[in-house]
Parts: sequence; C-alpha cells; structure tokens
Amino acid sequence: MIKFLLIIIFIRFILIYNKKIVFFYNLCYIMSFIFLFIFIFKDLLWINISIFFSGDLYSFYLEILSMWIMGLMFIIFYLDNYKKDVEKIFILILILIILVIFFSSLNLIIFYLMFELRLIPTFFLIIYWGINFERLRAAFYLLIYTMLISLPLLIYLFKIFKLNETFDLNLLILLIRLNWINLRIFDYLILLIAFLIKIPIYLFHVWLPKAHVEAPVYGSIILAAILLKLGGYGLLRFIEIFMITCKKYNYLIFRVGIIGRILVRLICLIQIDIKRLVAYSSVVHINILLCAIITIMKLGIIRAYIIIISHGLCSSGLFFVVNLYYERSGRRLLLFNKGIINLLPRLIVWWFILCVANFSFPFSLNFIREIYIIRVIIRWDIINIIYLILICFFRRAYSLYLCSYIMHGKISLNFKIYIISLKDFIILFIHIYPLIIILLNLIMFY
Repeated sequence: MIKFLLIIIFIRFILIYNKKIVFFYNLCYIMSFIFLFIFIFKDLLWINISIFFSGDLYSFYLEILSMWIMGLMFIIFYLDNYKKDVEKIFILILILIILVIFFSSLNLIIFYLMFELRLIPTFFLIIYWGINFERLRAAFYLLIYTMLISLPLLIYLFKIFKLNETFDLNLLILLIRLNWINLRIFDYLILLIAFLIKIPIYLFHVWLPKAHVEAPVYGSIILAAILLKLGGYGLLRFIEIFMITCKKYNYLIFRVGIIGRILVRLICLIQIDIKRLVAYSSVVHINILLCAIITIMKLGIIRAYIIIISHGLCSSGLFFVVNLYYERSGRRLLLFNKGIINLLPRLIVWWFILCVANFSFPFSLNFIREIYIIRVIIRWDIINIIYLILICFFRRAYSLYLCSYIMHGKISLNFKIYIISLKDFIILFIHIYPLIIILLNLIMFY
C-alpha cells in the first residue's frame, strides 16, 4: 500500500510543476490496475474493507469501468492550460468518488445516498455545460423523475430498519432466506420502481434522450457508460431480497420490457438526430438487461452483467464519434452529415466497428451475450420467440441505417475540415480494446 501512495505522491508533482491534466487520467488508470491486481485470483470472491464497505466480483468490474471512463474524460480535457476546466475536473472527480463508494457499499443508507447524490453533479453537467436552451427542460425532467421515487424509497428503507433493526444488505438477504421477512407486492414495487426509473424502463425513459442530447460529450459518455448502470447494479444487488415475490409478478415487468423494446426500435427508425438515435438505442439495450434479470436465472443474471460492461464501452464510443461529426459539420442531423466518408475515411473505420458492435455483429461481445439472453428468454417462455425475431430485425435495421447513411451519399454541407488529432484515435482505441479483451476471456464472469 505504501508503494501505491508513493506513486500517487510522485505523480502529484506532475500536476504542480507541469500543470498537466495528465495527472488525473494516469491516476485513474493506476487505480484501475490496482483493483485488477487485487482481484486477479478469483478464489478471493469477497474482500471486507470495513463494516459498511466491501468488494466482490459484481462491484469491482464496475469500479474498474468507472475509473476507465473517467480516465477517458480527462484525456478529452487534455490541454496545455487546464485551468479553464477546473470546475469540470472537480465535477468528474466528485462523480468518480460517488461511484466508487456506491459500488462498494453494503449499508442501505450509504447505498441510497450515493444512488441519489449522483444527481447533483449530473445536473450541473447538463445545466452549465449544455449547449442548447432545451438543456433546462432536460435537467428538469431528470430532477423530477429522480425525486418522484427517491422519497418513497427512503421512507421504505426506514420502515425496513424499524422492522429488522439493521441496514446491512447481507443480513437482510439472510433474513429473507430464513423466511423472517415477508415482502408484499407494495414492498416489491417500491424497491423495484426506484431502479427501473434509473435504468430506465420503457414508459419512464423520457428523461434519458433529453439528457443525452442536451449534455456535452463528456456528460453523454458518463451517462451512457456509468450512470445508467446504477439501476442495473441495484437490481443485481436487491434481486435476492425480493426473489420470492419476483417469481409471482415478474411477468408484468417482463412484458413491459419486451413490448417497450419493439416500440423503441421503431422510434429509432424514424429519428433524424444522430445523438438522439444513439440515446434511444441505449434504452433498447437497458430493457433487454431488465428482461434478463427478471427471469431470475443464473445465466440471465451473468449475461445482464455483460450487457452492463459492453454497453458502457460501445455506447460511449458512439457518442464520442457523434461529437466528432458535430464539431466538423455543426449539425447533428443525419441529412447534414451524409457522405462524410469522402472527407474522414480513417474515422469511418472506427464508426463502422462501433456500429456493428452495437447491433451484435457475429464474434463481437454483444453477439455472445445476445445468444445467451435469447436462450434464457425462450426457456422462460417459448412464445417470446416471436417478439425476439422482430426485435433482432429492427435492431439491425436502424443500426445499418445509421452507419450507411453517414458513410455514403453526397456531401450536403460545407464541413470544417481539420485533421483528427492522435488524442481522438487513442480515445476510440481505448473504447474498443476492452471489448476485444473481454471477448477473449469470458470466463471472468463465471
């Protein structure tokens, strides 16, 4: 531990004397490698840091993902004079601290506070660094949807404490297994809806496209890669608490998720805004994550966890490339970005890789997890194969439409042509590289 502290202190001098933001993203990558080395042996499944904090295989991959994405954000801010972005750096560091505490917390109150506290820096990212006037409405939607369910959840947590005299998550799971706690349908809905809004499930998804479209590029990447995963992680943690009740009522949530996926894919086909189309595709991915968890099968839960990791890397990469197009054309509409292959052929290669990874092209990470999720859903109910055929067709349709429309066609707008920097290619490579490495080592999730 002293060695790690000395490394951090040494890198601190880079910040003081050279005034480089390189300190921040190097620190993030060092922390991620430290976590990776700690959990290199899978026999050590659980590490107790204290009474309220711990780490296991569900949390440490998401902690590494958080540090990895934050490192990419600091690379985006890499400037010779970093003082212009001090406020943004502070917000990003605050988000990283909140995420690490959230993913390692076992106490329900700390879990709840970190779950809701991330709203504040996200709100500032949209309000202060958004571009259009519509950012006020987007931040308003985000605030209302969060506050709508946060207070009932807090009241219910105190009810749990009154009945069981503990906020410890492991102890509550033990009491459930001993049948000392009986959750009713009202308890099930209060606990579940709090995470469904943050995922978000169809019907509660209105805030997500607005927040993505109006947020700056680093805000969209953080939302897609990390903050949307808090609801899925919460479901993975709490699924053991309401497992018995979930077996009775999961078909209701499952039907909403399946129908919602079909409707959102149809919405994707009529979108003309690139960023909004990528945002709606995130809703589709998250709904299949929900369907996999609700089945309460081991294979489904494992594949839902793979969705969390793969979508975090793939979707954030798409948002970054969309921002590169926007910087050169000044527009986010598909019509004004067509034919860009004639001007930026090297960038199109990365765009094609991310698009085919997004619609589960064979031998990609999304392709592997989709095969297993389809298997789980069909095993749960064979009638779902009809819906899955429609879902897979429309998913390929809008992804190929998005990819080909930008790559081909006649240029309809004067682009601001300037060379794509090496920093941009490095960011794209760091997005795609983990997808390949994880694909070659899927045993890490078992």
